[in-house]
Amino acid sequence: MDENGLSLSQARAAAGLAKSSWYYRSRPRPPRPLNPKLVAAIEAAWSGGRGVYGYRKVYKTLRAGGLRVNQKAVLRHLRVMQRLQPRKIKGRRWTRPRVVRPTISNTYWEMDLTYVWCGSRFGYLFAVVDACDKGIPGARFGDRCRAIEAVEALEEAVAARFGGGRVPEGHRLILRVDRGSQFVARRFREAAKALNVTLEYAGIQCPEDKPYIESFFGHYKTEEVYRNAYAMLAEAQAGWQLYRVWYEAERVHQSLGYQTPHAVRHGALDLVLSKAQNGTV
Repeated sequence: MDENGLSLSQARAAAGLAKSSWYYRSRPRPPRPLNPKLVAAIEAAWSGGRGVYGYRKVYKTLRAGGLRVNQKAVLRHLRVMQRLQPRKIKGRRWTRPRVVRPTISNTYWEMDLTYVWCGSRFGYLFAVVDACDKGIPGARFGDRCRAIEAVEALEEAVAARFGGGRVPEGHRLILRVDRGSQFVARRFREAAKALNVTLEYAGIQCPEDKPYIESFFGHYKTEEVYRNAYAMLAEAQAGWQLYRVWYEAERVHQSLGYQTPHAVRHGALDLVLSKAQNGTV
């Protein structure tokens, strides 16, 4: 009887439980012995150059040889004999970075690499975008895509925005990149540290983790690259330089209230200087 005055049979009936379910107790099974005949057949198949087979192919091979065997039994024997094929070693599990919507310039940048066909070869563009004002403070367009070119683009960006060799102490600047070989290279990581730039890595195969630089590359390709047929690298480089000047000074952005990156950046700077002069900051 329980506290409500019901017997066990009445409680089980109300809960819809069978008597066997209520009294069930799990009993660990002892390990099943291996079949010597099947072990010998697997060893023979293994030594016959089929050591790369998984359990399904081993099963089919044994059946083709006239051995009546169950597929699950083959799997169990291979597992106990440690003859299953090795699984892919998975790398470190990376945490997806947060979504950033900065309201101040020079606090959050994104960087990436894109390819441009130049008649008979590819050109490679490294670019840095400021997620707040959408400007391109640093870039490198050349015929190589090494870590050194990525470092040069980042150094140009820091020099353009901070007027010195590194980000001032006390100012936190985050640069988000993907896990390409250029950005995980020791040379690039050491350069970022020397420039006082905090690196943040996007997820693997997650272009949505870098929406600002991906959006910029999309605009650059549709507004410049796909409208021209470059015969050589020099033509593509000249087109990039002209596009960059136009993009910064003349191209309006809907996300910026139909203003240009140059106007937004310098408008914010003028506001800061005005507040400083009035003693309000």
